[in-house]
Amino acid sequence: MACTPAPPRRLLAALLLAAAIACAQACIWKFGTAPDSLAKHPGGTHWDHGFNGDDWAGVDASNKSWVCLTGKRQSPINIPFAAVQGGNSTTGNSTVAPEHQTRWNYPPLVSNGSNVEVINTGHTIQVEWLYPYRADVKIAVPANITPSTPVTAVLGLSPGSPAALVNATPAQFHFHAMSEHLVDGKYYPLEMHIVHKITNGLPACAAGCFSVTGILFELHNGDDNPLLEAIWAAMPERAGEINYLPAGAEIRLGELLPKTRDYVAYEGSLTTPPCTEGLLWHVFTQVQPISERQWNAYRRAVGLKDCTLMGDEPAAAADDDSTAAAAPNATTPAAATAAAAAAALAPPAAKAAAAAPAAAAANGGAAQPAALATLAAVAKDKRRLHRRHLLAPVAAAAPVAAAKEDDVEEGEEGQADPNEYTCKVVGYGQNYRNFQPINGRTVKLATAA
Repeated sequence: MACTPAPPRRLLAALLLAAAIACAQACIWKFGTAPDSLAKHPGGTHWDHGFNGDDWAGVDASNKSWVCLTGKRQSPINIPFAAVQGGNSTTGNSTVAPEHQTRWNYPPLVSNGSNVEVINTGHTIQVEWLYPYRADVKIAVPANITPSTPVTAVLGLSPGSPAALVNATPAQFHFHAMSEHLVDGKYYPLEMHIVHKITNGLPACAAGCFSVTGILFELHNGDDNPLLEAIWAAMPERAGEINYLPAGAEIRLGELLPKTRDYVAYEGSLTTPPCTEGLLWHVFTQVQPISERQWNAYRRAVGLKDCTLMGDEPAAAADDDSTAAAAPNATTPAAATAAAAAAALAPPAAKAAAAAPAAAAANGGAAQPAALATLAAVAKDKRRLHRRHLLAPVAAAAPVAAAKEDDVEEGEEGQADPNEYTCKVVGYGQNYRNFQPINGRTVKLATAA
Protein backbone atom coordinates (compact mmCIF):
# COMPACT_ATOMS: atom_id res chain seq x y z
CA MET A 1 0.00 0.00 0.00
CA ALA A 2 1.54 3.25 -1.13
CA CYS A 3 1.98 6.13 1.32
CA THR A 4 0.88 9.65 0.54
CA PRO A 5 3.92 11.90 0.12
CA ALA A 6 4.40 14.63 2.70
CA PRO A 7 4.08 18.24 1.56
CA PRO A 8 7.22 19.29 -0.36
CA ARG A 9 8.45 21.70 2.33
CA ARG A 10 8.28 19.07 5.05
CA LEU A 11 9.86 16.48 2.81
CA LEU A 12 12.70 18.80 1.90
CA ALA A 13 13.30 19.67 5.54
CA ALA A 14 13.26 16.02 6.53
CA LEU A 15 15.78 15.09 3.85
CA LEU A 16 18.00 17.95 4.90
CA LEU A 17 17.90 16.52 8.39
CA ALA A 18 18.98 13.17 7.03
CA ALA A 19 21.78 14.83 5.08
CA ALA A 20 22.98 16.49 8.27
CA ILE A 21 23.70 13.04 9.74
CA ALA A 22 26.80 12.72 7.57
CA CYS A 23 27.80 16.27 8.46
CA ALA A 24 27.86 15.38 12.13
CA GLN A 25 31.27 13.79 11.62
CA ALA A 26 32.49 15.38 8.39
CA CYS A 27 31.42 19.05 8.27
CA ILE A 28 32.88 22.25 9.61
CA TRP A 29 30.12 24.56 10.83
CA LYS A 30 30.27 28.34 10.65
CA PHE A 31 29.51 30.41 13.73
CA GLY A 32 25.78 30.30 14.43
CA THR A 33 25.06 27.20 12.32
CA ALA A 34 26.45 24.37 14.48
CA PRO A 35 23.84 21.72 15.41
CA ASP A 36 24.62 21.99 19.14
CA SER A 37 23.18 25.52 19.17
CA LEU A 38 20.72 26.29 21.98
CA ALA A 39 19.76 29.67 20.51
CA LYS A 40 16.07 30.02 19.79
CA HIS A 41 15.44 31.10 16.21
CA PRO A 42 13.37 34.32 16.20
CA GLY A 43 11.66 33.53 12.91
CA GLY A 44 12.18 34.87 9.45
CA THR A 45 15.13 34.05 7.23
CA HIS A 46 18.13 32.36 8.79
CA TRP A 47 21.37 34.32 8.39
CA ASP A 48 25.02 34.17 9.33
CA HIS A 49 28.25 36.07 8.68
CA GLY A 50 29.60 33.64 6.09
CA PHE A 51 29.64 36.28 3.34
CA ASN A 52 29.86 39.20 5.79
CA GLY A 53 26.38 40.44 4.91
CA ASP A 54 26.67 40.42 1.14
CA ASP A 55 23.97 37.70 0.95
CA TRP A 56 21.50 39.22 3.42
CA ALA A 57 18.30 39.12 1.39
CA GLY A 58 15.42 37.90 3.54
CA VAL A 59 12.46 38.69 5.77
CA ASP A 60 11.89 39.13 9.48
CA ALA A 61 9.45 37.16 11.63
CA SER A 62 6.60 39.38 10.36
CA ASN A 63 7.53 38.59 6.75
CA LYS A 64 8.80 42.14 6.26
CA SER A 65 11.72 42.37 3.86
CA TRP A 66 15.14 43.29 5.16
CA VAL A 67 16.76 46.42 3.71
CA CYS A 68 20.35 45.17 3.98
CA LEU A 69 20.85 45.05 0.20
CA THR A 70 18.46 47.84 -0.79
CA GLY A 71 19.00 50.56 1.82
CA LYS A 72 21.02 53.66 0.99
CA ARG A 73 22.07 54.58 4.55
CA GLN A 74 23.61 51.33 5.71
CA SER A 75 26.26 50.62 8.33
CA PRO A 76 29.13 50.12 8.85
CA ILE A 77 31.12 52.55 6.70
CA ASN A 78 34.74 53.25 5.87
CA ILE A 79 35.10 56.46 7.88
CA PRO A 80 36.95 59.11 5.83
CA PHE A 81 38.70 60.40 8.92
CA ALA A 82 41.38 62.43 7.16
CA ALA A 83 38.72 64.26 5.15
CA VAL A 84 36.55 64.79 8.21
CA GLN A 85 39.46 66.01 10.30
CA GLY A 86 40.46 68.41 7.55
CA GLY A 87 36.95 69.82 7.22
CA ASN A 88 36.62 68.69 3.62
CA SER A 89 33.36 70.33 2.55
CA THR A 90 33.27 68.48 -0.78
CA THR A 91 32.04 65.38 1.04
CA GLY A 92 29.56 67.29 3.17
CA ASN A 93 31.61 66.73 6.31
CA SER A 94 31.89 69.17 9.18
CA THR A 95 32.14 69.20 12.95
CA VAL A 96 29.80 68.82 15.89
CA ALA A 97 29.85 71.96 18.03
CA PRO A 98 30.82 71.37 21.68
CA GLU A 99 27.35 72.30 22.91
CA HIS A 100 25.80 69.65 20.65
CA GLN A 101 28.10 66.77 21.51
CA THR A 102 26.75 63.56 23.02
CA ARG A 103 27.60 62.96 26.68
CA TRP A 104 28.14 59.50 28.17
CA ASN A 105 28.10 58.61 31.85
CA TYR A 106 28.19 54.88 32.58
CA PRO A 107 28.52 53.62 36.16
CA PRO A 108 29.92 50.10 36.64
CA LEU A 109 27.68 47.12 35.97
CA VAL A 110 27.73 45.15 39.23
CA SER A 111 26.68 41.51 39.36
CA ASN A 112 24.81 39.86 42.22
CA GLY A 113 25.41 36.47 40.61
CA SER A 114 22.29 36.38 38.46
CA ASN A 115 21.68 39.85 37.01
CA VAL A 116 24.46 40.35 34.43
CA GLU A 117 24.46 37.96 31.49
CA VAL A 118 27.14 37.14 28.93
CA ILE A 119 25.35 35.54 25.98
CA ASN A 120 26.58 33.72 22.92
CA THR A 121 23.65 34.57 20.64
CA GLY A 122 24.95 32.62 17.66
CA HIS A 123 25.66 35.96 15.98
CA THR A 124 27.78 37.75 18.60
CA ILE A 125 28.89 37.78 22.23
CA GLN A 126 26.45 40.07 24.01
CA VAL A 127 26.18 41.47 27.54
CA GLU A 128 22.79 42.26 29.08
CA TRP A 129 21.67 43.22 32.57
CA LEU A 130 18.50 42.34 34.46
CA TYR A 131 18.25 45.31 36.80
CA PRO A 132 17.65 49.08 36.41
CA TYR A 133 21.01 50.41 35.24
CA ARG A 134 21.39 54.11 35.98
CA ALA A 135 23.40 55.31 33.01
CA ASP A 136 23.14 58.92 31.86
CA VAL A 137 23.53 59.46 28.11
CA LYS A 138 22.34 62.71 26.52
CA ILE A 139 21.92 63.41 22.80
CA ALA A 140 21.27 66.89 21.40
CA VAL A 141 18.37 67.59 19.03
CA PRO A 142 16.92 70.87 17.71
CA ALA A 143 15.11 72.83 20.41
CA ASN A 144 11.93 73.09 18.35
CA ILE A 145 11.09 69.39 18.52
CA THR A 146 8.29 68.31 16.20
CA PRO A 147 6.46 64.96 15.95
CA SER A 148 8.82 64.00 13.12
CA THR A 149 12.17 65.10 14.62
CA PRO A 150 14.54 62.11 14.34
CA VAL A 151 17.40 61.25 16.69
CA THR A 152 19.76 61.96 13.80
CA ALA A 153 18.68 65.63 13.70
CA VAL A 154 21.83 66.58 15.64
CA LEU A 155 23.73 66.14 12.38
CA GLY A 156 21.89 69.16 10.97
CA LEU A 157 22.64 71.53 13.85
CA SER A 158 24.95 74.46 13.18
CA PRO A 159 27.16 75.96 15.90
CA GLY A 160 25.07 78.17 18.13
CA SER A 161 21.75 76.58 17.14
CA PRO A 162 19.40 76.16 20.12
CA ALA A 163 19.16 72.54 21.20
CA ALA A 164 17.36 70.25 23.62
CA LEU A 165 18.68 67.03 25.14
CA VAL A 166 17.04 63.62 24.99
CA ASN A 167 17.90 60.54 27.03
CA ALA A 168 19.44 57.44 25.48
CA THR A 169 19.21 54.32 27.64
CA PRO A 170 21.77 51.55 27.04
CA ALA A 171 20.06 48.20 26.40
CA GLN A 172 23.02 45.89 25.71
CA PHE A 173 26.48 45.81 24.25
CA HIS A 174 28.17 43.29 22.00
CA PHE A 175 31.29 42.70 19.92
CA HIS A 176 32.41 42.10 16.35
CA ALA A 177 35.65 40.68 14.95
CA MET A 178 37.07 42.13 12.78
CA SER A 179 35.94 45.70 13.37
CA GLU A 180 32.91 46.64 11.31
CA HIS A 181 33.91 50.26 10.80
CA LEU A 182 37.13 51.09 9.00
CA VAL A 183 39.04 54.32 9.52
CA ASP A 184 40.66 55.55 6.30
CA GLY A 185 40.65 51.98 5.01
CA LYS A 186 42.07 50.38 8.15
CA TYR A 187 40.41 47.47 9.93
CA TYR A 188 40.83 46.86 13.66
CA PRO A 189 40.73 43.43 15.31
CA LEU A 190 37.64 44.10 17.43
CA GLU A 191 34.75 46.54 17.73
CA MET A 192 32.32 46.95 20.61
CA HIS A 193 28.80 48.35 20.11
CA ILE A 194 26.74 49.84 22.93
CA VAL A 195 23.11 49.91 21.78
CA HIS A 196 20.88 52.66 23.23
CA LYS A 197 17.15 53.19 23.00
CA ILE A 198 15.72 56.70 22.99
CA THR A 199 13.30 56.58 25.91
CA ASN A 200 11.75 60.05 26.05
CA GLY A 201 11.81 63.51 24.54
CA LEU A 202 11.22 62.57 20.90
CA PRO A 203 7.65 61.83 19.75
CA ALA A 204 9.08 60.28 16.59
CA CYS A 205 10.76 57.65 18.79
CA ALA A 206 7.61 56.53 20.59
CA ALA A 207 7.80 53.19 18.79
CA GLY A 208 11.50 52.93 19.57
CA CYS A 209 14.58 54.27 17.83
CA PHE A 210 18.21 53.66 18.52
CA SER A 211 21.66 55.12 18.77
CA VAL A 212 24.83 53.03 18.78
CA THR A 213 28.24 53.88 20.19
CA GLY A 214 31.21 52.09 18.64
CA ILE A 215 34.58 51.48 20.33
CA LEU A 216 37.53 50.18 18.32
CA PHE A 217 40.19 47.90 19.82
CA GLU A 218 43.78 47.57 18.63
CA LEU A 219 46.21 44.73 19.32
CA HIS A 220 49.10 45.49 21.64
CA ASN A 221 51.96 43.43 23.02
CA GLY A 222 51.24 44.07 26.66
CA ASP A 223 49.07 42.35 29.23
CA ASP A 224 45.37 41.59 28.87
CA ASN A 225 42.99 44.53 29.04
CA PRO A 226 41.59 44.16 32.59
CA LEU A 227 38.39 45.98 31.60
CA LEU A 228 37.46 43.02 29.38
CA GLU A 229 38.43 40.20 31.71
CA ALA A 230 35.15 39.81 33.62
CA ILE A 231 33.37 39.43 30.27
CA TRP A 232 35.99 37.16 28.71
CA ALA A 233 36.04 34.84 31.75
CA ALA A 234 32.30 34.25 31.31
CA MET A 235 32.23 34.11 27.50
CA PRO A 236 30.42 30.96 26.25
CA GLU A 237 31.65 29.09 23.19
CA ARG A 238 28.27 27.44 22.57
CA ALA A 239 25.57 29.36 20.72
CA GLY A 240 22.54 29.99 22.90
CA GLU A 241 24.41 29.55 26.16
CA ILE A 242 24.19 32.26 28.81
CA ASN A 243 26.63 32.70 31.68
CA TYR A 244 26.00 34.99 34.62
CA LEU A 245 28.86 37.01 36.01
CA PRO A 246 29.80 35.82 39.52
CA ALA A 247 28.55 37.87 42.46
CA GLY A 248 30.67 40.95 43.01
CA ALA A 249 32.12 41.01 39.50
CA GLU A 250 32.07 44.40 37.78
CA ILE A 251 32.15 45.67 34.23
CA ARG A 252 33.47 49.22 34.31
CA LEU A 253 31.62 50.26 31.19
CA GLY A 254 32.53 53.93 31.44
CA GLU A 255 36.23 53.07 31.43
CA LEU A 256 35.82 51.03 28.25
CA LEU A 257 35.21 54.33 26.49
CA PRO A 258 38.43 56.09 25.44
CA LYS A 259 39.70 58.79 27.76
CA THR A 260 39.76 61.21 24.84
CA ARG A 261 36.21 61.16 23.58
CA ASP A 262 36.59 62.43 20.05
CA TYR A 263 34.08 60.68 17.84
CA VAL A 264 32.63 60.57 14.35
CA ALA A 265 28.83 60.75 13.97
CA TYR A 266 26.66 59.80 11.02
CA GLU A 267 23.24 58.39 10.14
CA GLY A 268 23.27 54.65 9.52
CA SER A 269 21.62 51.33 10.26
CA LEU A 270 21.75 48.16 12.26
CA THR A 271 24.71 46.10 11.06
CA THR A 272 22.72 42.85 11.20
CA PRO A 273 19.37 41.91 9.65
CA PRO A 274 16.91 43.52 9.19
CA CYS A 275 19.48 46.37 8.81
CA THR A 276 16.92 49.00 9.87
CA GLU A 277 18.00 52.54 9.00
CA GLY A 278 17.65 55.83 10.86
CA LEU A 279 20.16 55.11 13.65
CA LEU A 280 22.54 57.73 15.02
CA TRP A 281 26.04 56.30 15.06
CA HIS A 282 28.98 57.45 17.18
CA VAL A 283 32.38 55.84 16.56
CA PHE A 284 35.24 56.91 18.81
CA THR A 285 38.43 57.79 16.98
CA GLN A 286 40.70 56.80 19.88
CA VAL A 287 41.22 53.06 20.27
CA GLN A 288 41.33 50.78 23.29
CA PRO A 289 43.89 47.98 23.73
CA ILE A 290 43.27 44.25 23.49
CA SER A 291 45.85 41.50 23.92
CA GLU A 292 46.44 38.76 21.39
CA ARG A 293 45.21 36.20 23.93
CA GLN A 294 41.93 38.08 24.40
CA TRP A 295 41.46 38.52 20.67
CA ASN A 296 42.04 34.82 20.06
CA ALA A 297 39.62 33.90 22.87
CA TYR A 298 36.89 35.98 21.24
CA ARG A 299 37.54 34.43 17.84
CA ARG A 300 37.26 30.98 19.44
CA ALA A 301 33.87 31.93 20.88
CA VAL A 302 32.67 32.79 17.37
CA GLY A 303 34.75 30.01 15.87
CA LEU A 304 34.34 27.18 13.38
CA LYS A 305 33.12 23.90 14.86
CA ASP A 306 33.47 20.21 14.12
CA CYS A 307 30.45 18.37 15.56
CA THR A 308 29.81 14.70 16.27
CA LEU A 309 26.40 13.15 16.88
CA MET A 310 26.25 11.04 20.03
CA GLY A 311 24.10 7.90 20.20
CA ASP A 312 21.31 7.07 17.81
CA GLU A 313 19.25 10.27 17.97
CA PRO A 314 19.07 12.05 14.59
CA ALA A 315 20.96 15.17 13.66
CA ALA A 316 19.67 18.72 13.59
CA ALA A 317 19.72 20.73 10.41
CA ALA A 318 21.63 23.98 10.36
CA ASP A 319 18.48 25.87 9.28
CA ASP A 320 16.45 26.70 12.38
CA ASP A 321 13.09 26.98 10.65
CA SER A 322 13.17 23.42 9.31
CA THR A 323 10.06 21.29 9.88
CA ALA A 324 10.52 17.53 9.89
CA ALA A 325 8.07 14.81 8.93
CA ALA A 326 7.84 11.05 9.10
CA ALA A 327 9.35 9.48 5.99
CA PRO A 328 7.07 9.46 2.94
CA ASN A 329 7.15 6.73 0.31
CA ALA A 330 10.66 7.29 -1.04
CA THR A 331 9.92 5.33 -4.21
CA THR A 332 7.75 8.08 -5.70
CA PRO A 333 9.11 10.52 -8.33
CA ALA A 334 8.14 13.43 -6.09
CA ALA A 335 10.25 12.03 -3.30
CA ALA A 336 13.20 11.56 -5.63
CA THR A 337 12.92 15.15 -6.86
CA ALA A 338 12.72 16.53 -3.32
CA ALA A 339 15.65 14.40 -2.24
CA ALA A 340 17.75 15.76 -5.09
CA ALA A 341 16.79 19.31 -4.12
CA ALA A 342 17.71 18.60 -0.53
CA ALA A 343 21.10 17.30 -1.59
CA ALA A 344 21.71 20.40 -3.70
CA LEU A 345 21.01 22.68 -0.76
CA ALA A 346 23.00 20.67 1.77
CA PRO A 347 26.63 21.40 2.68
CA PRO A 348 29.12 19.59 0.39
CA ALA A 349 29.93 16.77 2.80
CA ALA A 350 26.25 16.10 3.33
CA LYS A 351 25.39 15.84 -0.36
CA ALA A 352 26.65 12.29 -0.58
CA ALA A 353 24.40 11.27 2.28
CA ALA A 354 21.35 12.81 0.63
CA ALA A 355 22.25 11.55 -2.83
CA ALA A 356 22.04 7.85 -1.96
CA PRO A 357 18.34 7.74 -1.00
CA ALA A 358 17.53 10.16 -3.82
CA ALA A 359 19.22 7.95 -6.39
CA ALA A 360 17.54 4.84 -5.02
CA ALA A 361 14.16 6.52 -5.25
CA ALA A 362 14.79 7.64 -8.81
CA ASN A 363 15.60 4.06 -9.80
CA GLY A 364 12.45 2.69 -8.21
CA GLY A 365 14.26 1.29 -5.19
CA ALA A 366 13.88 2.05 -1.52
CA ALA A 367 15.92 4.63 0.28
CA GLN A 368 18.46 3.43 2.80
CA PRO A 369 16.74 2.05 5.92
CA ALA A 370 18.93 4.13 8.21
CA ALA A 371 17.87 7.32 6.44
CA LEU A 372 14.19 6.38 6.68
CA ALA A 373 14.57 5.62 10.37
CA THR A 374 16.21 9.00 10.82
CA LEU A 375 13.36 10.81 9.08
CA ALA A 376 10.77 9.07 11.20
CA ALA A 377 12.62 9.68 14.43
CA VAL A 378 12.95 13.44 13.92
CA ALA A 379 9.20 13.99 13.62
CA LYS A 380 8.91 15.27 17.18
CA ASP A 381 7.48 18.41 18.66
CA LYS A 382 10.39 20.01 20.48
CA ARG A 383 11.32 23.47 21.58
CA ARG A 384 14.78 24.82 22.27
CA LEU A 385 15.64 27.36 24.95
CA HIS A 386 18.82 29.13 25.99
CA ARG A 387 20.87 27.33 28.61
CA ARG A 388 21.89 29.50 31.52
CA HIS A 389 24.84 28.95 33.82
CA LEU A 390 25.31 30.55 37.22
CA LEU A 391 29.01 31.08 37.63
CA ALA A 392 30.67 30.32 40.92
CA PRO A 393 32.45 33.28 42.51
CA VAL A 394 35.89 33.18 40.90
CA ALA A 395 38.58 35.65 40.04
CA ALA A 396 37.73 37.57 36.91
CA ALA A 397 40.43 35.94 34.80
CA ALA A 398 39.92 32.41 36.16
CA PRO A 399 38.26 29.66 34.09
CA VAL A 400 34.48 29.70 34.14
CA ALA A 401 32.81 27.03 36.28
CA ALA A 402 29.14 26.06 35.96
CA ALA A 403 27.59 25.97 39.42
CA LYS A 404 24.01 25.46 38.36
CA GLU A 405 22.34 24.52 35.12
CA ASP A 406 18.68 25.05 34.32
CA ASP A 407 16.73 22.30 32.65
CA VAL A 408 16.93 22.56 28.89
CA GLU A 409 14.06 21.48 26.70
CA GLU A 410 14.87 19.66 23.52
CA GLY A 411 15.03 21.27 20.08
CA GLU A 412 12.36 23.16 18.21
CA GLU A 413 9.91 21.31 16.04
CA GLY A 414 11.76 19.16 13.54
CA GLN A 415 15.07 19.49 15.36
CA ALA A 416 17.09 16.89 17.19
CA ASP A 417 18.14 17.64 20.74
CA PRO A 418 21.24 19.86 20.39
CA ASN A 419 22.61 18.26 23.56
CA GLU A 420 23.12 15.05 21.59
CA TYR A 421 26.01 16.68 19.76
CA THR A 422 29.51 17.15 20.97
CA CYS A 423 31.25 20.00 19.16
CA LYS A 424 34.75 21.35 19.34
CA VAL A 425 36.20 24.58 18.00
CA VAL A 426 38.57 23.83 15.14
CA GLY A 427 39.27 27.30 13.81
CA TYR A 428 38.96 30.99 14.56
CA GLY A 429 35.76 32.66 13.39
CA GLN A 430 34.51 36.15 12.58
CA ASN A 431 31.24 38.06 12.84
CA TYR A 432 31.52 41.37 11.03
CA ARG A 433 29.63 42.97 8.16
CA ASN A 434 31.43 44.43 5.16
CA PHE A 435 31.50 48.22 4.99
CA GLN A 436 28.77 49.96 3.00
CA PRO A 437 28.77 52.94 0.59
CA ILE A 438 28.52 56.35 2.22
CA ASN A 439 26.26 57.61 -0.58
CA GLY A 440 26.88 61.28 0.16
CA ARG A 441 25.93 61.11 3.83
CA THR A 442 27.09 63.76 6.28
CA VAL A 443 29.89 62.50 8.52
CA LYS A 444 30.72 64.84 11.39
CA LEU A 445 33.67 64.96 13.77
CA ALA A 446 33.20 65.85 17.42
CA THR A 447 36.39 66.98 19.14
CA ALA A 448 36.23 66.76 22.92
CA ALA A 449 36.90 70.02 24.70
